[in-house]
Amino acid sequence: MKIKKMNSILSVVILLLCLPSAVWGQVDGSLADGGETSLIAFEQAVEKNRKNLNLLEKDLADEKILLANSLDQSQRYRIQMNSLRNLLIVPGTRIFALEKGIGEVDISISSIQSQIREIVKRENKIGQTFSLVKEKIGLIDQRIKELSAAGDKTISSGPGIKEFKTYRWIKEQQHKVLVSITGLLASQIDINTELLNAFKDIKKTLRTEIKDKKGSRLFQRNDLELKNLFFPAFKREILLSFTAVRQLFDSKRLLLKWSLFKDHMNLKTFMVIAGFLLLSFLSFRGLSLIRQKEAYQNMLSKRAGYPLIVLERSLVLIFWILLTMTLSKTQVYLIFPDGVKFFNSFLIIILMTRLASDSIRLITREEGPVFFDVLHRWRNPFVYGIRLYSFVYLLVYRFLSLENIFLVSIRIFSEALLVAGVFLFWKAYQKVDTPAKGKGGTLLNIVSKIIVIAGLFTDIAGYKSFAAYWYLSWGSSIVIVCVCVMLLYSIKEMDRNFKKKADPESPSFLGLSNPFYWGLSNGVYFSIAAFGIAGLTFSWGIADVVFPWLVEIFNKKYILGKVELSLTGLAYSMLVILLTYLFTRIWRRLATDHALKESGLSQGAKETVITITVYIIWLAGILISLNVFGLNTTSLTVAFGALSIGLGFGLQNIANNFISGLILLFERPIQVGDVVEVGGIWGEVKKINVRATLVQTYSNSSLIIPNSEFISATVTNWSHRDPKVRRDLLLGVAYGSDTELVKKLLLQAAQSVPQVYAYPQPSVQFINFGDSSLDFRLRFWSTIDNFVDAESKLRFEIDRLFRQHKVVIPFPQRDLHVLTQVQDKL
Repeated sequence: MKIKKMNSILSVVILLLCLPSAVWGQVDGSLADGGETSLIAFEQAVEKNRKNLNLLEKDLADEKILLANSLDQSQRYRIQMNSLRNLLIVPGTRIFALEKGIGEVDISISSIQSQIREIVKRENKIGQTFSLVKEKIGLIDQRIKELSAAGDKTISSGPGIKEFKTYRWIKEQQHKVLVSITGLLASQIDINTELLNAFKDIKKTLRTEIKDKKGSRLFQRNDLELKNLFFPAFKREILLSFTAVRQLFDSKRLLLKWSLFKDHMNLKTFMVIAGFLLLSFLSFRGLSLIRQKEAYQNMLSKRAGYPLIVLERSLVLIFWILLTMTLSKTQVYLIFPDGVKFFNSFLIIILMTRLASDSIRLITREEGPVFFDVLHRWRNPFVYGIRLYSFVYLLVYRFLSLENIFLVSIRIFSEALLVAGVFLFWKAYQKVDTPAKGKGGTLLNIVSKIIVIAGLFTDIAGYKSFAAYWYLSWGSSIVIVCVCVMLLYSIKEMDRNFKKKADPESPSFLGLSNPFYWGLSNGVYFSIAAFGIAGLTFSWGIADVVFPWLVEIFNKKYILGKVELSLTGLAYSMLVILLTYLFTRIWRRLATDHALKESGLSQGAKETVITITVYIIWLAGILISLNVFGLNTTSLTVAFGALSIGLGFGLQNIANNFISGLILLFERPIQVGDVVEVGGIWGEVKKINVRATLVQTYSNSSLIIPNSEFISATVTNWSHRDPKVRRDLLLGVAYGSDTELVKKLLLQAAQSVPQVYAYPQPSVQFINFGDSSLDFRLRFWSTIDNFVDAESKLRFEIDRLFRQHKVVIPFPQRDLHVLTQVQDKL
């Protein structure tokens, strides 16, 4: 045993001694242990590193050239930034020019970011090489020290100190070159980062300037001379338009765009577009499968399906709008900004008009206001007129960049047509057989005419920005109102159908008393109102004022002592309570139908487990909601202290009932499903709540009994732990009847009723000689759910058997003896 142990120790020592040689002998994976083979491998490694040094020196020269190019490009970028700053300095700069400047800034930012990403990739690669070279130098130095300590007494054919020093010199040169390359890359990153930050600052300044100009120009008047609207001015505009079109299709411009497209169309942009197209394809495929379902078609035929009809008809437009929005986040937008903006704006206008048109069409299906019926007939001229005007105006504005005269002419002509259309619409409305005679129709007539006339004269007066704001705001508001009215029609139908399914007069003991339906029903209407209000704020451009104000109000801290409360915390707290309520309902259903279905527990035990877990969930939900509201542990301690004081005074009964409810759940003297007798009234326990227990009587009335009554008072539980009950059926037969026959018939009747248990066996007792009958008692066993039915069937069967065997059931008899005494008259 000692020899084996010594051999093991020696093997371990030899392995540890050989391990350093095995490690240090591998230089670049080629330095073997010794001999001629190791020397050849070493020389090959040295030669390979000389070639790597030459490649690194070439990379250093390339990086110097790239640094020089970066400096030259930074100068061009700075010239571009100066020209953009000049746009900000000149007071008469148009918003269109500033928007063009933002497009140029976006292209420059994207290009700089791409360059930074490429430089970072090269820097990471150089950094990895730098780490390997530094590690190799350390290994070589350690090997040289080992050889020096050994006096260079190595194998004659293996690499010596001189060879390792040569190898180290090469690695040292690589290290120096890598340091130089790293410095050049850092300089390039610094230059591009500085340019990137400068362009971001300019972009932010341009956006602020555009916002200020849009706000200031809203009431800014532009002088418009009518003589400029005639032929000479149009001739000049037409010539300018031809020049602009030639510039758009200029070969050099197209080649430049194509070159930019190829340079900026990277894999990331392609993957984003491809992913969006794939997602859209799957969405349309899923919709086509849903359309084949009969339930979906039935829903579309009802008012509840109105939102689905509108969504389905608008889905293609939504797809194209999302595609343009996706392209605006890619390199494609940097190359074709005007095209992306044009299609995005025009598609949004088409979507808005389609939403309004479809909503009006669906509203007119019902017996709605006559106004919508007439509007439905006139919707095509309004819808297609707005689309045609938007297409022409956006095309000229985005691509031709003409002066004001041509655009003003288009606007005034279109607005005049709109005024004429509104007057003709109301004229047609007045010709309807049953026009609205109320004040609402008259007021709407006057307001609509004022809107279109005011917009026309405002534009003629030179306030083109205010006129555009006026028309866009009212147009968006009309679309939002139409959509909201359509949603109200649809939701009313859904609400009505839901109420029919859950009628408050239903025999169900719950009815519609639960608060979830009330919150859901009114929450939907509140959501529609909130959607309408939010849409109107965006339509009139006050969202930038309203929403920050609301955010400030909701985030405002209200300090009460050491507690900080806010409306946001209150909203989140209510949301947590709502989610807790929904989770408890889901958990109750899952536990009843799945988790505890095959558990083997009784119905009462299942209800006990579910109720206790629901209490735990509510406790956790309430604690989380209080924490979200802003009450920390200290605050909760104070709150619970105040609650304990309240319990000592006014909440004693509530606390007593709550504790009693917990005792009922854990001790289980009564359970859900038990049949109890309280105050001489029979009923079935339906639910044990926090404060009281719900008992439903056999006459379908509900008893709300405080939980403490079941703890302190005497309650008869007829089904406690055993559903069997013993019942006594009393009856009498006439004197002179055969008592043995009566006993036999009673037992026969008990055996013929299936609700009567065969064991314990029924028994017949002769209990008394009554005043009018021989009294018997039939004692039998049945279940708590069937004993009433069993007693009734027994009585029917006994009556049949007694009639068959001539056994008489007497009625009470009395013998009256009248004594009379005749007195002689004196």
